[in-house]
Amino acid sequence: MKQAVELMPGKLKEEIKSNLENPKSYTRLFVKILDEIDSMKVKLPKFTELKNTILKINKKTHSKITDEMKHYVPKTQSTLSVKDIEYWLQTAKKGDQLIYYTGGTFDRRSVKDESVFRKAQNLAMDYDNIPFKNKKYQYRGSVRGEWGCNYKDIITLVQKRVAKEQRDKIWDEEKKKYVPGNIISYPIYNYIMIKQ
Repeated sequence: MKQAVELMPGKLKEEIKSNLENPKSYTRLFVKILDEIDSMKVKLPKFTELKNTILKINKKTHSKITDEMKHYVPKTQSTLSVKDIEYWLQTAKKGDQLIYYTGGTFDRRSVKDESVFRKAQNLAMDYDNIPFKNKKYQYRGSVRGEWGCNYKDIITLVQKRVAKEQRDKIWDEEKKKYVPGNIISYPIYNYIMIKQ
């Protein structure tokens, strides 16, 4: 922009000076400068150089913005995709956290949510539903059948409760007080991955 201040005439020069510290006005000024250069009958090399510089800056800014938009995760987005997780892994520092799902343990998950869960599990551990006899495991479990896993040290998975189980209250005649009754809703958890 300083080069444009030196080269541009009259009102445009003043407008550039007054908006020099305001990057938001650059696009508008770039258009005016390019129009001014294009309207010249004889273009000196310094004006052609300025035009090429402006076009390079504009192209660089445009590609940066489009790249950011490809990886932008809006705050109102209810679920993440596998691509969002891959991008987070590339940009996250050690200790950064990402909530990849919020819901109950027994919720029916969409296909997209299931693929995100599989991606998180695959990043965290090498998991086998049925353990192999010849394979060593760091951890073996036997909840409803045997299973085994080896941790990979890429991410850590954490489940944090954000809402307790809710039950209705029923009057108990024998105890003469209200007691917990049927489950209205199960606990809700944030499923979090932490970069190691």
